[in-house]
Amino acid sequence: MAETSHVVDSSWEQELNKMAEQLKQFLDKNGKEKDPEKSASIFHQMGLLYKEQSKQDDSITKKLSLIRSAALLNSAVTRQPGNEQFKQSLKYFCSNLLKTAGAKILDADLLKIAQEVKEMTENMRKGTNESLKQIKTIPYDVTIDEQKELEAEKIANIKTIQAQITENYKNMMKFVSNECEKIMGNPPCKYSITGMGSLARYEITPYSDFEHIILLEEGVQEKDNYSQVLEYFRWFSVIFQTIIINLQETIIPSVAIPSFKHVTKPGEKEFFDAFTKRGISFDGLMPHACKLPLGRMERTKKKPWTTELIKPVNEMLTYLDKDEDLKNGYRISDVLMNTCQVYGDEQIYQQFSEGVRNVLQSDQPSHHDRLMQQLNEDLTNFDAFNSLSALSTDSKCNIKRLVYRTSTLFISALGRLNSIDDGPSFAIIDQLTNNNIIDDETAHLLSFAIAVSCQVRLKVYMEKEGQDDYVGEEQLYDAMDNKVFANLMDTVGERSMMDYFAIVYNLQDVLRNKDDLSNLKFNITLTPLDKFKMLNLLQLNDRVIGDWESYSQEQPPNTSSQNELWIRYYVARAYFLTHQYKESLLMLKWLEERDIEHQRLKVTVIRAKARCLYNLDRFQEAAQFIGRVKSEVLNLKLSDSDKYLFRSHLAYIIARCQDELKEYQLAIDQYMEASEYYVRVDQRDEPWKEINRAICFYHIGLCLYELGDYDTAITEAEKSLQHFEQHNGPVNNKCRSHLERNEYDEALKYFQTELDLRLQFVPSEKQDSDEKIKLARSNIQICQNSLTRVMQE
Repeated sequence: MAETSHVVDSSWEQELNKMAEQLKQFLDKNGKEKDPEKSASIFHQMGLLYKEQSKQDDSITKKLSLIRSAALLNSAVTRQPGNEQFKQSLKYFCSNLLKTAGAKILDADLLKIAQEVKEMTENMRKGTNESLKQIKTIPYDVTIDEQKELEAEKIANIKTIQAQITENYKNMMKFVSNECEKIMGNPPCKYSITGMGSLARYEITPYSDFEHIILLEEGVQEKDNYSQVLEYFRWFSVIFQTIIINLQETIIPSVAIPSFKHVTKPGEKEFFDAFTKRGISFDGLMPHACKLPLGRMERTKKKPWTTELIKPVNEMLTYLDKDEDLKNGYRISDVLMNTCQVYGDEQIYQQFSEGVRNVLQSDQPSHHDRLMQQLNEDLTNFDAFNSLSALSTDSKCNIKRLVYRTSTLFISALGRLNSIDDGPSFAIIDQLTNNNIIDDETAHLLSFAIAVSCQVRLKVYMEKEGQDDYVGEEQLYDAMDNKVFANLMDTVGERSMMDYFAIVYNLQDVLRNKDDLSNLKFNITLTPLDKFKMLNLLQLNDRVIGDWESYSQEQPPNTSSQNELWIRYYVARAYFLTHQYKESLLMLKWLEERDIEHQRLKVTVIRAKARCLYNLDRFQEAAQFIGRVKSEVLNLKLSDSDKYLFRSHLAYIIARCQDELKEYQLAIDQYMEASEYYVRVDQRDEPWKEINRAICFYHIGLCLYELGDYDTAITEAEKSLQHFEQHNGPVNNKCRSHLERNEYDEALKYFQTELDLRLQFVPSEKQDSDEKIKLARSNIQICQNSLTRVMQE
């Protein structure tokens, strides 16, 4: 039965925008659907509209419209699986697609093919889950020999699991490729479907995108029918992508529906598909993605070019040595360096591989310069130390950024810098060993890091049943009780997580500090300092203290090596964070008497001592101590950002001391100084700079309140809210000031704001027992009663 035709005219874009606007009523403040069943009809209508509009589109836009239609219609079906109209629309779409593509087999069942792939996928995932359960967690307290044995076992197990997943994934894609070839008829030339990314590195997951290109035999571009050849493979790719979309694991934003962006106003969250299982799909159509044969088909104002990845071998190789038209948010040259054969003519793939190998082994300065530029960018963007340091401010962490890429990117870089063919990370490490660039111990450590990174990613994806890179809570309930580290270490255990970061920290340090990476030989040895540093960053404070007790018994007393000084600082910090301030202060005083060469450690010890004195209620002593050492901080050889960071911290501590001593005007001056210094701190050095500024204004408001200056107190509270709207302290301060002036309506507004904010952060099961929520509700009632009384009077 033919489906009712949708009338399409020149206003179809307005119609799509209207539908997108209607969808907004079903979204929460984060752009997620409140009731997916209600959204389904909108996606269904949009899918039909894209299908009809494709009849009016030019050749390229037609393909985009059909891909978007497939994604939208599948999204409607997943939200209302019992809706026969939706299912019929999808079936009719698939049939119509084959006619539009000029397929040879017009009665091919794309939904049935997808179902077969889905069964293969489920078997792959089931097998992966069973294999992951067999991997042992390495206990924290084991002997060195036991640890090495368990690490070698983990490496072997992960290699096996990743090889199995890669083989299964390739087989699925071979199956789909073969079906597409049957549907489209005999190909007009020889070709190779070539995989990229984690598939080529044998690090694919059962929920990963299929990133690939289509290589054509060399010389086909000289034939008269070359345009028809390209059209064959473009439609081949559209049918392939439709089959994958029919797995119903493609989220709607990945097909880049323009209407969702057009109707989003400043400050609003764009629609995000949190309902669809994020699993096997093509790379997205967003401008920064498009690692798929059709490539980048839409121009934007900032990036007015297109890029297609269906090309003869030599034309594809030209991408390795040029930058124009390729800055999509990644370098295509980097992506094409690491590939694998999936389906088609093996010889064509070998020709391309040989061309890549020649580029890798060339002495061209431009090639080396490009590698170094990319490496330096990655060292900045995926700095393991800074990422861990900043994690204490987050409620969730992205394991792909924090764990997976902090190791795999740099193993790949080592391979390219040493003219080693890109491939599996484990194979690159083996080749580095064979070439005497690293020793056996370093090879073991790097292999273990890769094994941990793969295990973490696999475990998180398998537990979430989707490509969700985050571990942690949706919102941070208590900044002083951050569960994100515990959630992170639950994935593979404390020992493996600690060693992972110690290894990648050393690897990145080598790459960052070596002047000549073209003749690089290095080895990594994990030291006690590495261990204490990572335990500190992972907030395993009890481990730091426990390990110190055993470690210190083995060390000669009063050693003053610089590494030993750092270790003792980490121990002092662990004491402080476990509220053992006296023990922390003793350790810091010991450090203060030593000759500390590292300037940052010297000033860190000063700050830590001041904080200890404050927490021991020794306010006068803390303020006097900071007063004595402030000039010393100014003379230390630190970066400007570090100087401002430490000066702001010290000014804040003095202010808190004067606050406690009821010297409110002096405290205000110091809070202002701290706030001004925070402005100049680099965001990377102090991720909480705006929150810290908010806290300064909050305390200024409290001091003004104590001084009876209620008008100015409210003004300062306003500043605090501007810097961190969800900081509850300023809200309370405004309420108190308004209440003091009998402005109950204003106080009511702010108490209600506080209640609303707290309800966002506190889990629903804790809200009835939360004392601050009870207090806010009580304050609301007091204000309402007061307003009623005033009106009656």
